[in-house]
Amino acid sequence: MTKLICPDCQHENETERIYCHNCGARLDRRGLEKEQVQEGSGEEKTRQHLKKMFSPNRGLGKQVAVRFVKLLLGALCLAAVIVMLLPPDLPPAPKNYDFAPLINRDIVSALSTGQPTMLVYNEEQVNSYLAATLRRKDSPSRHGFFPLRRIFVQFAEGKCAVHLERQIFRLSIFTGNTSRVGIVNGKIVAASEGGYIGRMPIHSSIMKYADFLFGKAWECLARERDSVSRLARIEFHPQTVNLIVAH
Repeated sequence: MTKLICPDCQHENETERIYCHNCGARLDRRGLEKEQVQEGSGEEKTRQHLKKMFSPNRGLGKQVAVRFVKLLLGALCLAAVIVMLLPPDLPPAPKNYDFAPLINRDIVSALSTGQPTMLVYNEEQVNSYLAATLRRKDSPSRHGFFPLRRIFVQFAEGKCAVHLERQIFRLSIFTGNTSRVGIVNGKIVAASEGGYIGRMPIHSSIMKYADFLFGKAWECLARERDSVSRLARIEFHPQTVNLIVAH
């Protein structure tokens, strides 16, 4: 704390004094008043800073922006879920299936003859066979918490679309994928051209990592996939498929 120095006797006086305690001369208080003003200004700045720090409105704009972003993301996620739950525009399941051809047995027989053969089936025949395969007693389609209710296909030039209907708590969830399918060195290879979940389209670059969505279907058709992989070639045309056996 600054002392008041008497200009006459140089005695140090307390800041409260007006006259020197030693000689009684009047003290010069101008320097002390300037210091008090500066201290008061510093205290006012500190008080304003603390007031700003503890103000309930501090950072209000940032809080509003964060809440808005969270709300927007939540709304987008909810909309995505709703779109995925909506059924796509697909043909309804037939009430009665025609007599299903024994496609797998036909393939095995053609492979065993050792003669070049071409088996031709239309969409209706293949879908009838797929429905009968799911109804087999040993089919794993009903196992698990997300049973497989329906598999059906659609053929276009060079392409095959596979559609699945699964159920959870009586709610149907649809997934599908359109691919160019071929047989290379005894293996079925497929190049996805895009798929969907419900009414949400999924790009082909993502669908190639989504094969787990079709795991139950491939498990149900394991025997058929093994037979098809032994073919020489498979060709897709509008509403028909050609299975070619060559020796």
